[in-house]
Parts: sequence; C-alpha cells; structure tokens
Amino acid sequence: MVRGVHKKIIEVSDTQNEFFERAILIVKESFRDEDPERLRQKAGDYVSQMGNIALARRKKARFFRTLGKILAVAAVAAGLLFVIFWL
Repeated sequence: MVRGVHKKIIEVSDTQNEFFERAILIVKESFRDEDPERLRQKAGDYVSQMGNIALARRKKARFFRTLGKILAVAAVAAGLLFVIFWL
C-alpha cells in the first residue's frame, strides 16, 4: 500500500514485487497541489503497472530463449538425418 504523501514525494511501501521493497516517486511541481488521495491512487497504479511491464518482458525473454532452444534442437536433428540418409 501507499505509505504516505508529502508535498514533494510519495513513498509506496508495498510494491507487489518480489525484488523491490519500496518505491519513492517524486511528484511533478505542477501537480503538488493535487488531492493527496488522488496522488496516492496514481502512485499505486503506476507502481503496479511497472510490475506488469517487467513481468511481460521476462515472459517475452523466456519465450525467445525457449524458441531458440527448440530451433537449435531441430537444426541438429535435421543435420543428423541428413548425415544418416545421404552418406
């Protein structure tokens, strides 16, 4: 959850991320007079969105690693079949 709102920074203590304990966000000067509750909500939304983006990147990287392994195995198998049947 969002710990507190100050005039210049917001500290998010529950990032919902296994790697990060807290996040500190600096409020833009033009929004410092905004409603503190709205700032808390926006901070929580932003931090949870950052976690979703990181998760999507990890899934994408894992997909391409797996695809590379499958293609490598297929290439080796095709090479072996070529050697067995043509020599």
